[in-house]
Amino acid sequence: MKKQEILTAAILQYSKYGYQGATMKRIADEVGIKPASIYFFFENKEALFIAAFQEILENHHNAMEKVLENHIHEPVNRIFSAMLRGIVDHHTFHQAETSAYISLVTAPIPSIKTHIQKYMLDFDNWMLQSLESALSKTYPSIQTIEMDSIIKQFVLLANGVFWGINIYDADYLEEQVQAADEIIQSMFLQLDRNYGHPQLK
Repeated sequence: MKKQEILTAAILQYSKYGYQGATMKRIADEVGIKPASIYFFFENKEALFIAAFQEILENHHNAMEKVLENHIHEPVNRIFSAMLRGIVDHHTFHQAETSAYISLVTAPIPSIKTHIQKYMLDFDNWMLQSLESALSKTYPSIQTIEMDSIIKQFVLLANGVFWGINIYDADYLEEQVQAADEIIQSMFLQLDRNYGHPQLK
């Protein structure tokens, strides 16, 4: 239990103070233990960083898997819309994790970049395969280059919305999400015209 409490405290401290400012003392004080007790669970600050970062990514990955599971039988345009909305809902609801994620990915710690890249690559591969599968199921004859273009546009929109979570107030963020979703719907209308699947509703 203490290990999870330490991870939760670390994420909170990273969100407030960044990697450098989130000292072991601050993390320990948050849990109500002595700083030395942290080393019973984590070898050093970098090990704690890696574990916290992995937890943030796994929570996000699990949330997106659940979104996909809940919408997998819907039309493909709705799947993409749900994935976009899922990103917003998850990061808005888990604001501390989102702030910590930003502070951690921008931290100048070359020795653990490989860990970060691996975790992010795993998620990116899952997202890519999931979106490709949804597109291919609806548009069996879609060209690879066109499928890549659709996914890249979606990722670009999703990234923009993600960063907007940390910049805009709730009302303006919602406007941005709606605008992004309108672009997604226009992409699928064009696909319907190209491949003859008038199923968008």
